Amino acid sequence: MPSPAPTELLARVMLAFGLGNVQAAHPLGGTATPKWAVTTDRGKFVIRVRPAEFSSPGRTGFAHTVLNRLADAGLPVPRALARTDATTTFALDGRTFEVLSWIEGEPWPAGNPDAAKNLGAFLARMHRLTADLVDRDAAPPPREDHPAALQDCLARLRGWPATPAQSAQLAAIGQLLQRGRQELETTLYLRLPRAVIHGDFHPGNVRFCGTEVAALYDFDYLAVQARVRDVVDALMFFASVRTSSFEPDSIRSLTQPFVPDAALARSLLAGYQTVLPLTADEWQAMPLLLRSRWIQMRLRGSRKVPPGQQLDFALDGFGQVIELLEKDGPGFFSRLRQTTS
Repeated sequence: MPSPAPTELLARVMLAFGLGNVQAAHPLGGTATPKWAVTTDRGKFVIRVRPAEFSSPGRTGFAHTVLNRLADAGLPVPRALARTDATTTFALDGRTFEVLSWIEGEPWPAGNPDAAKNLGAFLARMHRLTADLVDRDAAPPPREDHPAALQDCLARLRGWPATPAQSAQLAAIGQLLQRGRQELETTLYLRLPRAVIHGDFHPGNVRFCGTEVAALYDFDYLAVQARVRDVVDALMFFASVRTSSFEPDSIRSLTQPFVPDAALARSLLAGYQTVLPLTADEWQAMPLLLRSRWIQMRLRGSRKVPPGQQLDFALDGFGQVIELLEKDGPGFFSRLRQTTS
């Protein structure tokens, strides 16, 4: 059965939610999930297609419950809108659609220490508001940057023709994954305080009004995990220096090499700790999680580029970040702890 034309499709979704007749619509950016800004005679909304891997009723219901709780508490997140039967999704043409309220915002004011501090405090408030949803007796679910989850990605890259240098780099990544199991996964990660984390915290998903957070978008990766996992994302994306500015719709831009910036990191972590103090275990875990996230970004991100480019994408500049983290990571975070705790 052919898919409906976009205008017809969007009209059918809005009809299912009782949100009026479509007057205007345009696609929104991103590197994966199709989504549109839609204006009707009832207002402006966002229609999103939930990725198949995140569209189960349990996962979707959890995400929508969290969104509406955060919105009720005054955080600038979109509400998940409900249909007349109280459901918050609509199945059409083999896909699962959700409709969210519209929130305006401006791009991240890169390099602004006040914005970094406010961002840290915002993230901590989100974690504090969801901490009671954590089952303290349950082990955290598998996450995308766990070494076991990355082995298939590494195996796929090893299937491409490689130069001796590239083969050596892939072997080194395999060794890093093994080290991650030993240094982080089996003991330290299990001790880390947990909350519902955003899981994809980067400038493409955060908007500002001046130096204040005005909107947080895209909640496909919401999950109960170590809260410091979001903190590490914030440090990597908002408190680091890159050679070119972010283009949220470009996977190459989002995953370009970075160098942590001490002043911005200090501001961000100071903001976080005005709400939630970081534990000794979280400080120990930060450089390890930063390394883990960098590996994930390159291995899993390679799926979003054409097949013939995947190996070059994964390895381009990869080693320079690993070398920096190996050489300077522990000392960098030790100095941050001394100046922000």
